[in-house]
Amino acid sequence: MQGEGSEDFDSTIDPTQGSEDFNSTINILIATVLILCFIVGLAGNISALLYFWSAGRKSVADKLYIVVVSVDIGTCVFQIPTIVSLLNNRDPMLYADSFVCGSLTIAVFFLLRVSMFLVAVMSVTRSFAIIIPHRARSVCTMNRIIAVIAGYSFILLFIDGVLFASGWMKAIYYRTLRSYCSYKLTELAPHWAAVMFEIAFEIEVFIPSVIVFVSFLAGTITLARNAATQECTEKKQVAKPTKRSREMKRAMSCTADSKKISRQVSVTITLFTSLFLICNIPLFVYQFIYMLSKYVTAVKIMVDSAAVNQKFAHLLCLVLPYVLNAALNPCLYLLRMPRYRTEFISWGCRLQQGLCELFH
Repeated sequence: MQGEGSEDFDSTIDPTQGSEDFNSTINILIATVLILCFIVGLAGNISALLYFWSAGRKSVADKLYIVVVSVDIGTCVFQIPTIVSLLNNRDPMLYADSFVCGSLTIAVFFLLRVSMFLVAVMSVTRSFAIIIPHRARSVCTMNRIIAVIAGYSFILLFIDGVLFASGWMKAIYYRTLRSYCSYKLTELAPHWAAVMFEIAFEIEVFIPSVIVFVSFLAGTITLARNAATQECTEKKQVAKPTKRSREMKRAMSCTADSKKISRQVSVTITLFTSLFLICNIPLFVYQFIYMLSKYVTAVKIMVDSAAVNQKFAHLLCLVLPYVLNAALNPCLYLLRMPRYRTEFISWGCRLQQGLCELFH
């Protein structure tokens, strides 16, 4: 997602009339999709934030949900300048101010990387809870998780701050390629800094995703194995109803509800991580092809030959995936969390009643 384009504020586009009409149509379509994601994501995540905040639960998963929905709210809000630009033939609009451009660039890329890291953290904590449930609470304490998230966030902001303050990096508005602001390394940046910047960004994008995928597989396999083991145990107890089996059944019934809740939470986070992986497949593929194009001549020729379509590929592969992910997360909460679903329906009924009283 680096600023590899060559255009800046002074660039202009002079397409033919036919291409201009085609581009305007596509711009409006992409903007419409982003607007829908913005409305659904903002409303859903705000309601989810209110629910998790008012629930008063103290579990690690609930506190992580609060952080995740807060990041998703920021992700939705910071897409407003991009939507405005698309609806105005990709004119800079809010991005025309250099301070706004730089601030939004840092904020958007920070939220993107932190959201990926948060999903990785949630995946790891639930994998521990599934695989080693007796030690999970002692290993994945809230203080440790907060320290890890805070440390990672500080490193990201510190690196960006140093690069901007040193003049090695600046924010540029890419009208043709992106219709939003992005990073661009300046001529002052030494070669090693450029190489390290590329490597760091690829690590920040791919490593959390690999962690999520491995945790997803480990958690899913363990859940399936536990379910199969429990089913076999129940069949044996039914087949041979001894005194010992009846005592074991009574003892197991005492913790059945808590295990069921824990399993439901684990399945929810498993679906949450799988949704993350599915939504971000275009981003992973795009970044992988872009990385290969720097070292493989054949891939570079292929990318250069498709340069005309890159103005849409950037938006569809880089912007839309994580905005769509932020919009779909509340839908997953509605499907998997009965209490949140009940509360959400209650809010909707109260809103409808208030609107009826206002207009009648």
